[in-house]
Amino acid sequence: MKRIILLLLLTVSLSGFSQVITFSEYDDFLKKHVSSKGIVDFDKVLKNIKDINTITYNFSKISPNKSWSPAEVKTYWINVYNANIIKLLAENYPIKSINYIRDPFKMDFIDFDGGKISLDYIQHEILRPMNDPRVHFAIFSTAISSPLLRNTAYTSNSIDYDLDVATSLFINDASKNILGTASSQLSKVFEWYFTDFIGHVTIVDFINKYSTTHISAETKLTFSEYDWNLYK
Repeated sequence: MKRIILLLLLTVSLSGFSQVITFSEYDDFLKKHVSSKGIVDFDKVLKNIKDINTITYNFSKISPNKSWSPAEVKTYWINVYNANIIKLLAENYPIKSINYIRDPFKMDFIDFDGGKISLDYIQHEILRPMNDPRVHFAIFSTAISSPLLRNTAYTSNSIDYDLDVATSLFINDASKNILGTASSQLSKVFEWYFTDFIGHVTIVDFINKYSTTHISAETKLTFSEYDWNLYK
């Protein structure tokens, strides 16, 4: 297979030093290995393990700086998270669940800035402080209860729209949330990160912004157990 030479093409304009960042190689990888329903073909990933290793290696050579826009930073880290979790699963495949790996989210295995960081570090120390709860529906945990993995890379010029789409798809997915006016069973994601969703609105307001079935303050809310089995 043709060797991947570049993951990111960074073009720095002389006027203003603005960066144009593309994720073409990672995007191509996703299109080849992830279905339109978000199912990763890990058997195929294993056959092309050098590709995802090269992609994650090239990610590690890029370091967001003050010249990056918030959209570029957010996009970069979502893509880094998802690419590395695919790499981690592939390295341990076949397994029934990511939890068969010891401390998969706390393990420092992601190369960055001369050191190593974990998936948890990206999620909790970088993405969550951006105060955009929609990122919870863009990062992939490989589990049945996880938000679906897009089969295209996120890009900064459409990240806001794409996060709205990801949030809407997750909330209206009956396998993740069962919404009703009297009672609703929500994904465990809403319980784990409850405070993230109530910045300037209530959890009800947040859900209603994206849901086709509206709930009210009187709706009884419960949370389903998270199914960690591998999504396939």
